[in-house]
Amino acid sequence: MGPTTQAPEKPQEIFVQEIALFLSVHLGRAPGLLWPEHEPSAPYDAESTLPAALAHHLGRDVSVLTSPTGAPHRPHAAPTAQDVLAYQLDGADTWHITPPAGNPLTLRLRTGEMLYAPAGSHVTTQPLPGSRTLVLALGPAL
Repeated sequence: MGPTTQAPEKPQEIFVQEIALFLSVHLGRAPGLLWPEHEPSAPYDAESTLPAALAHHLGRDVSVLTSPTGAPHRPHAAPTAQDVLAYQLDGADTWHITPPAGNPLTLRLRTGEMLYAPAGSHVTTQPLPGSRTLVLALGPAL
């Protein structure tokens, strides 16, 4: 009798696992930038599926802070009360982050990239025209 083989995982599942691994390294520590190696197959509705999938993998409440649909994406600045994950869906945004401990940093988030900022960070974004970003709040462990 030969070894059993598992069915290949869906691209969406591999994508979420990669994000969960990235967050397991950064959560509560320091800002991080992820260039995912695996992308979900199209069409992928990140706004409706990513929060629940991440909540399942992380054992945390995950909610949408800023939706890429509806009101236009506008610049904003705020200290984060929770850990934050930004997923750049289209275009690019410039992010300025001052973590609670550490040096300020500025970076450009481009389509497909993700940015993590720990709770207590001061975050400012400057979106370019046509950019769409999904920003998720990562709540406490369930």
